[in-house]
Amino acid sequence: METLPIFKRWVPEWFIRATLFIVLMPGLFLLGLYAGNVNETVGYYGIEPADVQFSILVYYVALASFFSLEQRLVSYFAAKHYFLLGLLLTILINLALYHVRQPHILFVLRFFQGICISGIIATSMNLIFSRMRTERVRIMGYTVFYGLLLVSAPLSSLVVSWALQYLEFNALYMLMIYMQLPGAILLLLIMNHVRLKRHIPLYQVEWISFVLMVPALLMWAYMMVYGQQENGLDSPRIWFCLLGSLALATLFILRQRSLKRPYINLSVFKSSSFVLGLLILLVFYVCRGALGLSSTYFATVLKMDPIHVSELMLVNMAGIAVGSLVVSRFVILKKSLRLILLTGFAFLGIFHVWMYSLFSNQAEPVYYVIPLFFQGLGAATLMVPIINFYVSAVPASISSSASAVGILVRFTGFSLSMGILNFTRLFSKSLHYHHLQDEVTATNPYTLQRLAQYREMLMHQGMAGDQASLAANKWLSQTVDLQTQLRYSMDYYLIVAAVIGVTMLAIALVPYLRTKLLFTRQPPIPF
Repeated sequence: METLPIFKRWVPEWFIRATLFIVLMPGLFLLGLYAGNVNETVGYYGIEPADVQFSILVYYVALASFFSLEQRLVSYFAAKHYFLLGLLLTILINLALYHVRQPHILFVLRFFQGICISGIIATSMNLIFSRMRTERVRIMGYTVFYGLLLVSAPLSSLVVSWALQYLEFNALYMLMIYMQLPGAILLLLIMNHVRLKRHIPLYQVEWISFVLMVPALLMWAYMMVYGQQENGLDSPRIWFCLLGSLALATLFILRQRSLKRPYINLSVFKSSSFVLGLLILLVFYVCRGALGLSSTYFATVLKMDPIHVSELMLVNMAGIAVGSLVVSRFVILKKSLRLILLTGFAFLGIFHVWMYSLFSNQAEPVYYVIPLFFQGLGAATLMVPIINFYVSAVPASISSSASAVGILVRFTGFSLSMGILNFTRLFSKSLHYHHLQDEVTATNPYTLQRLAQYREMLMHQGMAGDQASLAANKWLSQTVDLQTQLRYSMDYYLIVAAVIGVTMLAIALVPYLRTKLLFTRQPPIPF
């Protein structure tokens, strides 16, 4: 008997691919829903910027922790039913978010939103890669997927910034529903009732490992977001999170060792190439996280509104597109992995050094076009080769565990970058602020001259003398704050540039890395 195809025979290939793209994008948008419009999110929910960061990490925790459990669900449900279930639950959660304004409920809903979206993304990705038979086409598929992942945050910020010009904040959740429906309806119409994987009943599901992993990751996320704000290890909460996450991680590892069919097969760590790939991925994600500091600089120092910041980031997306096209060709031709990594990190290094020289309290946006392009170029050049390298370093039978660990490392790198930024921001800004305050004194002739200039400018605008004096002092204080922000940004970018330089030297000169950084086979799955 002839096997029923996944899609109906009358549907052209281009229409299938377009439909899968339309289905995939709203799920990727949700990861960066709040990132580019922090002030609007803070104002709507009455929370702190740190809470916005935590809500983003909660969503990421759901994606990272649910991956292995999801593989069992995909094997149990028919693709059409599983996709429909994920879609309906996502719509219900977005409807709940439309009405909710309590922060704690927001965090809970964001977690379940991440779980439901992971089902939609997993179904879409399985459908996409079921269409790709040859190695060349699969590499192009990996490149397109990770390119979309890289551009999802700036593209989401652009769409959200534009929408907030005309809509209330909670209307964004209805917008997400409207964005999901067209692709979902099309996909349900063109799909047959088939399974993507062999049917496996839901017995001996390893839900205990999932329960151990989730609180451990949430505690880690809490430390990264609130650690410096709560004075680090001086806070009982941080101690509780640190000890709790270590205890749960230990229990998780012990349980995996005792199981016949573990949630994550820890034998992946026996491959030194796999571990090396994860370390490079971690460095890449930490360095890439500095891009958020540029967005903050554009908004706070150059006073650009979110929509103009997002429009400037279009250049970064162009760099990602170009880098993705070029690197896919290099991977297909089996070019030297070391040279690809050196090129990608070089582009990131150029971005950080160039931005270091451009940080100023007055600048034209056009000055940042080329550096942002280089950042996108570097990120796209590194993403696919690194993931290709570490997944292909383990046997195909445990490659799903390699992918699960890779997602956890990407979460760790993303959250670690956030934590380092939070720590260095408070530490460096405090250091520079006190240094500038020591210089900006009433006996300093330069300070008196600057105050006089401010006062004169304000009086020319019609302000009374007494009010102008008070406003001049406030203006001077704001100038000190801006200079503190600039000094901190310059310090951080210089440190990241140094880390990139050390990484490049290690890749280029360490003999051990020369023998390990080689492409082997192509990974069987794209995650």
